Amino acid sequence: MRVIILTSTKNGIASEVLPVLCKNKNLTVVSVILARGAVADRKKHIRRKILKTYRIGMLGALNGIRMRDWYADKEVDDIASLCHSFNVPLSEPPCTNSDETRELFRESKADLGLSLGNAYIAKSVFSIPRHGMVNIHMELLPDFQGAQSVIWPIYEGIEETGFTIHQIDNKIDTGHILYQSRYPIQFHPTLKETVEKNLLIAKSKIPEAFSYVCEHYEDLKDRSETQERGRSYTTPTIWQFFRMVRNCRAMYRRSLQAR
Repeated sequence: MRVIILTSTKNGIASEVLPVLCKNKNLTVVSVILARGAVADRKKHIRRKILKTYRIGMLGALNGIRMRDWYADKEVDDIASLCHSFNVPLSEPPCTNSDETRELFRESKADLGLSLGNAYIAKSVFSIPRHGMVNIHMELLPDFQGAQSVIWPIYEGIEETGFTIHQIDNKIDTGHILYQSRYPIQFHPTLKETVEKNLLIAKSKIPEAFSYVCEHYEDLKDRSETQERGRSYTTPTIWQFFRMVRNCRAMYRRSLQAR
């Protein structure tokens, strides 16, 4: 299986996954594409940001910026240095859905594309590999489409989290489910610590999961599950965030009592 990786982060999940894929003798990583983050349609991008801020409020937006650090990969290697170590070609087009990205995908002649840390990917990109592209969503689908990991199950009073590898289609987090991992949330005294510790659990599982999906893709695709109607989430409002904090404290106390 010839695999191409598309990522928008120098230090992210792609850096976790690449070494494991390169060590799988049944896979060939033909290229890594690091989109530099330019915005193809600036007006559309700004309009989307304004509408989102209107929906969640200014305090929600500012709190969302503060929370980004909770989800940051702080101890992974730069993807460029990893590509050099594993002798994988690295290209840096200006943005995810650029003409340069499409040309790089066509030149790669990849069987399967992996989206590791990107926003919306256009059909003109994800349809180029022979089997299309797959994405990692750091929550359980279809229940938590668009959701940031861990916080929304806590908001809903659910004590389970996980991640989903799914086929990319024209919408966000709605494609066929190829692989899913479920496990109980490990609660800690603060919401921040709970998020960070559970992300470490996910990241310990994801590289081998991607290696398995790539190696057995055709069988998994034949057995893939169509998503039922799900619920879409976004950055929480400040009031939703306060409920997450309260629920996390209550769930942590219950977890102590159950030990």
